[in-house]
Amino acid sequence: MPIVDDILKSLENGRWHNLKEIEKKTQLDNTKVKSITEFLAKYNFILLDKEREKAKLNPSAQDFLKRIQKIEGEETR
Repeated sequence: MPIVDDILKSLENGRWHNLKEIEKKTQLDNTKVKSITEFLAKYNFILLDKEREKAKLNPSAQDFLKRIQKIEGEETR
C-alpha cells in the first residue's frame, strides 16, 4: 500500500494537482499514476478530472486522513 499512500500524501492539501506533478513527487510512471488515481476515484477517495489530468482528495477522505494522522501522532507520544 505504500504507493497508494504516496499518492494520497501528495494530495493531502486538498488542492487540485496535475498528474505530472504527482508523477514527479512519487517517482512513479504515468501508467501507474493513472491506474492508481482511477482506482482511488472509483472508490471516492479522490476527485479525478481526466480531461485536465488533475486530481484532488475528496473532502471526506481528506478529513479521514487528518484524523488518522492525529491518532498516529498521539500513539507515538
